[in-house]
Amino acid sequence: MDLKRIVVSRRRGLFSLLLLLLIGANPVREAVAVDRLEGGYVGSRTEGDATTPVWNFVRNFEFNQYFYAEPFQFDSYNNERVDKMNFSYFVGHGTSWQVKCQSNWVDLRSAGATADKGWGDRNAEFVTLHACNVVASPLEVADWYSAWTNSKGVFDGVHQVMGFRTTASQSCDQDISEYFGSRVKAGAAVWQAWFDAIALRGNGSEKGAAVMYPPSENDSYAVTSYDPPADHTWLRIWYQY
Repeated sequence: MDLKRIVVSRRRGLFSLLLLLLIGANPVREAVAVDRLEGGYVGSRTEGDATTPVWNFVRNFEFNQYFYAEPFQFDSYNNERVDKMNFSYFVGHGTSWQVKCQSNWVDLRSAGATADKGWGDRNAEFVTLHACNVVASPLEVADWYSAWTNSKGVFDGVHQVMGFRTTASQSCDQDISEYFGSRVKAGAAVWQAWFDAIALRGNGSEKGAAVMYPPSENDSYAVTSYDPPADHTWLRIWYQY
């Protein structure tokens, strides 16, 4: 798989393209080791098997939540669900910046407008949205960053959001999630583990994307950077192509 980035440099591995958006000053990265909480959220009971891929991720850990996904877990009650976990893993249907929880869609561009705000103002550090097209790259949308920097969006203090910029194949879902979980547990850098899982366990047409606060780029399960400020607009996106 080819590897390039727009603000030119190269990195090792099975990754693709880095687009760097730099707005504001560069904070110093400081590493801290903490206990982790993991949550799994099944986006559908009837439209394909979302239960198995969610389970294949969370079973790598002493998981703390495992629910059928409902919109309130991502917006109005996220402080007790997605934002209570350090790692959250959703599997279900998606489109650009939206996920489907059972029969209802959640628009991530406005889901942070509730009293619970977005993700990361409490605890969330890494959220994986295993859904089609949910993390748009510059290849799909020129202003890929607008959904994440929107004041009503969900990217308040979260470190990284992983997903697909393309469609995802249901036949590969459980293999991708299991490999990703095992690599994260083993201490791999989080978004690199996501890309490895897609490259090694996907069907070849699936392409991942990861939006992040730049100082968190090397975060792993055991060692993370300090939480970003809720109102930051300094983002980086890696994506496969």
